[in-house]
Amino acid sequence: MARILVIDDSQLLRVILKEILIEDGNECYGAATESQGLDIFQKKAPDLVIKDLVMENSDPLGLIKQFKEIDPGVKIIICSTSTQKNLACQAIKAGAQDFLLKPFKPEEVTKTVRRVLAN
Repeated sequence: MARILVIDDSQLLRVILKEILIEDGNECYGAATESQGLDIFQKKAPDLVIKDLVMENSDPLGLIKQFKEIDPGVKIIICSTSTQKNLACQAIKAGAQDFLLKPFKPEEVTKTVRRVLAN
């Protein structure tokens, strides 16, 4: 069982991701903003963060770098749309391990999470 933090400004997406992850046996936390996500990250020390790449009032790459400074071993998966491919590549260079393209299927989420956690 892994501890997973989901950061997304869409409540619906947070709920869907958390349901998929909990059903797969994980412990999940959710945050609607980057500041909430950072607070939960510091308190709960998750094994994995799944973060929406582009959120309102956010620095898409800055939070990834902060997480890596706090815990270099944390795994990060970003969620993005196909129009954000360039930014997704920058996120990988900043320390994210993988990405999920929106919209995604539950089995894609589970497969990606398991692969990232295994590495």
